Amino acid sequence: MSDQTLHIAMYPWFAMGHLTAFLHISSKLAERGHRISFFLPLKTRFKLQHYNLHPHLITFIPLNVPHVDGLPPGTETTADVPSPFYSLVATAMDLTRPQIEQSLRQLNPNFVFFDFSHWLPGLLRQLGSNIKSVFYCIVNPASLCHLLSLSQPRNLSLSFISSSIKLKTHEARTYDAIANKEYGSGLTFVKRMLTSFSDCDAIAFKTCR
Repeated sequence: MSDQTLHIAMYPWFAMGHLTAFLHISSKLAERGHRISFFLPLKTRFKLQHYNLHPHLITFIPLNVPHVDGLPPGTETTADVPSPFYSLVATAMDLTRPQIEQSLRQLNPNFVFFDFSHWLPGLLRQLGSNIKSVFYCIVNPASLCHLLSLSQPRNLSLSFISSSIKLKTHEARTYDAIANKEYGSGLTFVKRMLTSFSDCDAIAFKTCR
């Protein structure tokens, strides 16, 4: 491995689609010789173990997911509960912050890829380290921009033409429900995304050829 290799931590949202997407980019980075520390719930790591194509470079760091009132005991990801409980899963994920802080102090990676943990960039600044935060979005950039624009319609760039996206009534209702839904204690989904988006050091999107 050359001197240009990096140590990168991954901290995805506790949903299987996000965990697998982050593991996929981890594999791509590992193919180039980079070392990965991958944070994920304790029991969930067994579900993803066989997808780890580079175990000598990708290390799973298990997290104990704290119990939150209203969630069934043992809940770790959104796959364990119906969608109305996702906000509580977000609360549980936020409560892993002390574990993340302790691990990052020890690991001292070059970068941390994240998505839903809006507090992570601030945590890295508090640590006074040179660790950079990368907001890694696994959805289409246009979809994310449209969703975030719902909370700040007056601040839309003139280059973003609202008529370029036409939603059916049921689609618009779904977007509005997502935008204003609480995702974690006292925090809407859009606010969580906006904070992650604006506080990070870099933004990356998953794309396909």
